[in-house]
Amino acid sequence: MSPLKSAASRALRSKLLAQNPRLFNKAKRSVGLAATARSEPNFPTPFISPGNLLDFHSSTITTPLPRGFPTTRPRERNENDFDGLIANLTQTLTTTRSRTPTLPALHQLMKSYTSDPAHWSRFAHVDPSKQYTRNLVYSVPGVFNLLLLVWNPGKESPVHDHADAHCLMKIMKGSLVESRFAIPSRPGEQGPLVQTARKEFGLNQVTYMADVLGLHAISNPHPTEHAMSLHLYTPPNAALRGCNVYDMRNGAVRHVRQDTYDSVGGESGSDTSLHEEDTNRFFGWGW
Repeated sequence: MSPLKSAASRALRSKLLAQNPRLFNKAKRSVGLAATARSEPNFPTPFISPGNLLDFHSSTITTPLPRGFPTTRPRERNENDFDGLIANLTQTLTTTRSRTPTLPALHQLMKSYTSDPAHWSRFAHVDPSKQYTRNLVYSVPGVFNLLLLVWNPGKESPVHDHADAHCLMKIMKGSLVESRFAIPSRPGEQGPLVQTARKEFGLNQVTYMADVLGLHAISNPHPTEHAMSLHLYTPPNAALRGCNVYDMRNGAVRHVRQDTYDSVGGESGSDTSLHEEDTNRFFGWGW
């Protein structure tokens, strides 16, 4: 690397470290040296493995990155480091178009992290009055957002679509059941939704969902224990324009907003409605 490029990289890196110390925490974490190989999760049809899907279309990331957004590669971190996972997802999703990421690459990053509550418990806000809570962990405007969902015992989400975005879900604690449904051609006129598949995912497993695969609902089957899951959405369309939820009984559809969170960056408050400009300020991209 030339001296000029090296100096520029160091300058960009220093800026990122100064503005996002939480993302690149220097604290060392002790990790066992022995690693246990995990086999690829089984994706029976219609649960399609990301490895069999096409690359992202070039139109997936259409919003320019924030002015001055650092593009240097994060330093190598242990695969069990949650901050490292965030850094690597950010790096992968903010590369140039010529290096547009594939779903398998994102799937592998999510899979390679072994869940440890000590890494992410600060984001896990619980509200017994809700089915589940939506906690914003990190976001790059127009590119992606990363949410930690905390599922109350025996609770479930409504059936919903994904607003033309890609979604990767990793189980961080407990297990969750995904039920998939066909999208009705005439919502509200064809009777109950038709279930196409049902699968339970356990700790550290990762699954993929998009509108081309239909609708889905997520539920926590355990009667007394909370479950937690990490969700990567790219682009973050639902946060910008909402998504559709469907009535299982008759297929009727309604549009809902998705720009309000139960916590943001580990902090909860009376108003956690977050828009693009707020995301810039909160996470330090104050360009």
